[in-house]
Amino acid sequence: MLNSRIYRYVVAYDGGSAPNPFGGWCSLAICKPQIRKTANIGDWIIGLRSGRPDQVIYIMQIEERLSFAEYWNDARFLGKRPDKNPRSDNIYRSDEQGGLAWVENRVHDEGHTERDLGGKYVLVSKKFWYFGDQSPSLPTDLIHLVHQGRAHAVHKNRRQTDMEYLNQWLRCWKPGIYGKPIDCELDLSALVGATKGGCQMKAN
Repeated sequence: MLNSRIYRYVVAYDGGSAPNPFGGWCSLAICKPQIRKTANIGDWIIGLRSGRPDQVIYIMQIEERLSFAEYWNDARFLGKRPDKNPRSDNIYRSDEQGGLAWVENRVHDEGHTERDLGGKYVLVSKKFWYFGDQSPSLPTDLIHLVHQGRAHAVHKNRRQTDMEYLNQWLRCWKPGIYGKPIDCELDLSALVGATKGGCQMKAN
């Protein structure tokens, strides 16, 4: 039996909101509702670069799975709200009726609400590596995890050795931010405290 699941998908638009790697936490709160609905604590997510699916935008291992209300009310994620972050993903607050209300932001208008909330959960982790425009290529031992298309993959092409090689590769870097969002023209330098380090393994 394979150990932790590895979700893979192509990040069609890397604008700094999905994923949102700022504030010491990587969060996936909007977009990819099917992943957010089904992924569990301990599972991994690999976001691949659009047009270059052998390169990695980010990797995270899910440490918490929160409701949108929990996410909004948690003091740890205040910095991901629209008034603190121009690429916010903490955009749904609890309302007086016990539901959720959309909060004005620069990322998703109200037309995205049904799809965003359809994911049911917000996935967060401190165990993440965000590469953005510095996206490295997957090493040869993991190149079979490359995935293309709009949908995500979980079990396709999985091997028993994947977690061993993934952990070995990630030891080259401390968790953190290594690049800037590819598709965002805003100056996010105040949010991006780049982590230095890294190494190269056998690349495809």
